[in-house]
Amino acid sequence: MDKPTTNYLSKILRKRISILGYSSLRKFAEDRKDFRYSYELLRQVVYGSRIPRAETLLNILQAFRFSPSQVHKIMEFHFGGYPERRVASPDKAPGPLESGEKTEAAPSERKATTADGSGTHATDTTGAQTGLLADVPEEIAASLQQSLPKIPLEGNDDFWEMARALALLAERKISRIARREADQPLLFEKEPEAVYQFLVRRGKVPSYMSRGETLPLAFTEEIDYRDRCRGALLGAAVGEVLGRTAQGLSPRDIRELFGGIDRESMPVARGGPGHDHAPPASLLLSRALLALRKLDPEEIASVYAGSRRLPGSGHHAAFARNLVDRGFPWFEAGAGVPETAPAARIAPLALLHAGNFRRLKLEAGIEGAITHPHAGAVAGAIAQAVAVARLLHTPAGSLDVLGFARGLSHAVSGMEADRSSRGKGGRPVPTLWRKLGTELTALLLRRAEMEDVREALGNGALVSEGIPFAWACFLRYPDDYAAAVLAAVNLGNEADANGAMVGSLAGGYVGAGGIPDAFLGGLPWREELEASADGLLALARRDS
Repeated sequence: MDKPTTNYLSKILRKRISILGYSSLRKFAEDRKDFRYSYELLRQVVYGSRIPRAETLLNILQAFRFSPSQVHKIMEFHFGGYPERRVASPDKAPGPLESGEKTEAAPSERKATTADGSGTHATDTTGAQTGLLADVPEEIAASLQQSLPKIPLEGNDDFWEMARALALLAERKISRIARREADQPLLFEKEPEAVYQFLVRRGKVPSYMSRGETLPLAFTEEIDYRDRCRGALLGAAVGEVLGRTAQGLSPRDIRELFGGIDRESMPVARGGPGHDHAPPASLLLSRALLALRKLDPEEIASVYAGSRRLPGSGHHAAFARNLVDRGFPWFEAGAGVPETAPAARIAPLALLHAGNFRRLKLEAGIEGAITHPHAGAVAGAIAQAVAVARLLHTPAGSLDVLGFARGLSHAVSGMEADRSSRGKGGRPVPTLWRKLGTELTALLLRRAEMEDVREALGNGALVSEGIPFAWACFLRYPDDYAAAVLAAVNLGNEADANGAMVGSLAGGYVGAGGIPDAFLGGLPWREELEASADGLLALARRDS
């Protein structure tokens, strides 16, 4: 869709929320108990500027209580009329869509309008926060400087006592930050082995180099590694970009919005507002590795903090604030949760050390700990990196589909506490090692459909869900890049991270030549990704 079309629908829907007397889209969705679509689908249309299918849009317009003439005008503008299976006879001719024109609001909605009758909610909490961060230190300091002199000392003893306690707390934090910064010059001048030992001593990562088994990785003459490495990076980028379209949606939402995602659904190729043109995470890591020709956690952390988002992480904003605004060192800025973010971006490191298993495992764990210092996240990054590297060395047509996951699971055995975390009903959450070695293998053995795989394994941001699910999508269609990636993204949930992981696996196995041109034609980073893959391969051959 072109820019005016997309902005037109989003603009009138946002205005409609205010006219109906709601302060936010979420309040509107919560009030409409009988509405058939989810809040996430509505968010994609109202704030993401997505144009849904004609039938879906018609239902949304009716839920927003547009008059028949307004519905007719909007449907005519976007689709040239109503869906074929719906017959509509507007009771009056189409006219201009006035911002003030509205249907009779319910009593609960009329209470929310302002006293002057403007139809706008008295406090729009969504719009009020635009461009203002509540935890920006400068904003807080300015507010305190203006407010505190106005509060008298007499009669406010408890308040001033609390203020003194907060001041002491701030002084202690400043002292701790100064001590952390004193550690950094010594840390960042050392080799990855020293960084690893430092992280283990600080309790940020488990002693993972003493766990698991070693796997052979060696270059051979019969494989076109240039094509394979390009396929791994291009595949990861395509998978992530396709997944952004379906991120956070349910399979039903994806069908209602897009009619399903297919080869023609590459968002970057179509362009238009609402599409996320941020570089894929694998490209960010590639740039950092090639710039310094080594893994520099401090540099990579600053690159990630400057990105708008990272796939597979619900804690990216907190990481960026910790690193940039609060001055935390990289090894204390991340979130200690087992998310798939490190695994979704790890493909470039797998290329860099494709012929050196020990160095690959060592640095994959460190890279994962930059944003997610957790045993599960570290194990996920290592498992995904080893899988991509192993596929680079696997000749076409020789992949052992049933034995692949079980064989690689031993590389991360023992890294996670077997019964430390608890899931629903208080039952232990299976470790990644067990999920890959037993549950995934059993599903592949009985050739379960992908819907059944999603129900059995999950496809969320947790490592114990995302990585087994991504591997299942690849192993279900190992020779068909499009089928593997589309299977992942059409099932939604954590679609961008799952798409990136499946894309790197499938692309690393079939090569760049096995990725359909429909996916690559509109990818704006294609040339840079190919050049990055060539550079990482050259460094890998020198290291092996």
